[in-house]
Amino acid sequence: SSDLNTAASVKAFNRKQRCGLGAVEFGRRLLPFLTASGMMSYMLEGMEVSGSGVWMIMMAALIVSSLTVFILSFVMDRTRKRSGRSKPWIYSGILLLAVSVLMSMHVPGNAMGARLVYAGIVLFVWSSSVKLLLYPADALIAGMTADTAERWNLASVKGIAGSLAAICAVFPAGRLAAPGIMGADGGKRYVTVFTVLIIIAILTGSFLLKEINIPRIPESQSMSLKNCAGDFKAFLTNRYFLILVVYGCLLMFGTSVFATLTGEYSFWILRETGNAAVMNGIRYGIPLAAFFAVLLLNRKLTKKQCALLGTGIYAAACLLMLVSMKIQPVYYPAFVLGEIGNGFMWAMLWAMEPDVFDHVDYMTGRARAVFPVAFIAAVVSIGGGLAGALRQSLAGFIMNQQNFSGLAEASIRPDGRKQLAVLGFMVIPLVVCGVVALVLRRYGLDEEYGDVWMELDRRGKRE
Repeated sequence: SSDLNTAASVKAFNRKQRCGLGAVEFGRRLLPFLTASGMMSYMLEGMEVSGSGVWMIMMAALIVSSLTVFILSFVMDRTRKRSGRSKPWIYSGILLLAVSVLMSMHVPGNAMGARLVYAGIVLFVWSSSVKLLLYPADALIAGMTADTAERWNLASVKGIAGSLAAICAVFPAGRLAAPGIMGADGGKRYVTVFTVLIIIAILTGSFLLKEINIPRIPESQSMSLKNCAGDFKAFLTNRYFLILVVYGCLLMFGTSVFATLTGEYSFWILRETGNAAVMNGIRYGIPLAAFFAVLLLNRKLTKKQCALLGTGIYAAACLLMLVSMKIQPVYYPAFVLGEIGNGFMWAMLWAMEPDVFDHVDYMTGRARAVFPVAFIAAVVSIGGGLAGALRQSLAGFIMNQQNFSGLAEASIRPDGRKQLAVLGFMVIPLVVCGVVALVLRRYGLDEEYGDVWMELDRRGKRE
């Protein structure tokens, strides 16, 4: 009877943990819908400021805040409060987000110089608040449990919550925030609605979940430049962390390039606008189903096997997309397979992260989570930036060479260069899938993790 009660209490606790993480991730995934350019549009309303001037203000605020919070990630990793390691910083991020949005609604004075400086300060505070919500939230799984199977479940929940957030942002929240960022009020209603939703979701989730897997930090590893350099060395010399970094970068690069053909450039394959209902159904429904499928595969596959399965499915999507150039109806199944493979691969990246952080702790005695997720996020964003540059280069070359007036004309007029660009959007992700598979073959932590867990558990009991 006592064993049954214990099992029931563990299940109830895990459900509460999953609900808490899901709520935090739901709010976190709404953050990209709050854009710096949108806030600038109503803060500088009625002022004649050049586009380059606005861009420079935004870039300066974003870069300085990103560097500031990245440096703070070393402090976050050394935070040990009653509420946990990440949660105190998440609460700080919520407070700064609310303050920055309120500041953006009330811009004092009419002098251009004063308003520009004020807008820059608001953007700095806002961008810092976003990073304070992103990085600690990404480190939550590592702090919530040491059970590698439960980490798989939490990674799946993270994906499910993110998919629900995307649906909510486009449909119910999008209608509530109408007329959107370009409304007559400059987008104030839009920003207010999304800010309230984000704060409610993240605050609720933070109250529900508990960080119970936070190893203590020895006095010898307190905050200092030497210890920060030691953290860098510990992670950048760990083979599994480097595998994770390369995997994340390639994943973002390959999927971003391939996703080009599921947007406006679908003209170049279908020669017409894709069926909106079908496209939306695939874009918002299939990722949700994929993350549920990942949840069901727990304990049936290793994380490496599931990541390789996702890579294989994504490669099949690239091949089907190639076929769709001759058999157009195949385009939609290719889109579906791409979303399934995408879900599998991202879920396994999130599930692998805490295991790899434990391996670094096992090898070096450095229990860290916020700094490494911030580093991985930076590398993943580089992969996205490279994909954007490639996309613009391929599409821009075709449009400029042929003087097409738009995508519709480019899709109708036959041209060898256009076909070559379309092939690039398929072949490059296919090659990336091959490289990802080779990288993942060197990931052996699934087999080694039992020894890692036993040693870390022994250290915990000894301390």
